[in-house]
Amino acid sequence: MASPRGGAERPAALASRSVTKRPAESVGNVTEIILPERQVENFQLLLPMLTQLNQEQRWLAWIDPPQALVSKWQTMHGIVASELLVLRSSEEYSAQDLAERALSAGTCHAVVLWTQKLGRQAFDALQRASAQGDSHGVVLRQR
Repeated sequence: MASPRGGAERPAALASRSVTKRPAESVGNVTEIILPERQVENFQLLLPMLTQLNQEQRWLAWIDPPQALVSKWQTMHGIVASELLVLRSSEEYSAQDLAERALSAGTCHAVVLWTQKLGRQAFDALQRASAQGDSHGVVLRQR
């Protein structure tokens, strides 16, 4: 077993220590939801989840949401504009970049990303960012 200093620990040193539980390494919290085509803005499906994610005192960030959903959500459910951060990707900042930045900053309790595809490496990067910022990520994409 390696010690924190990089060398190998001796069994005697292990036996003489009191057993203490160390907290597990922080693991990211990203959920991926795959929706059928033309249902990526399915309001009824998203409503309970988005309502729950809007309960904390940090930002709720939406990255590249369908405009129809933003308009419906704000008029029907009165999200306070100061609690919702809507970000749009550009040539300078991809949706993935925006999501990683928002997750890792720690200022958003949740980041919801609408995307067409998400590879394993991209998902893992979101997980790391989520752990760093203690934020929850939700990825919504079409099948």
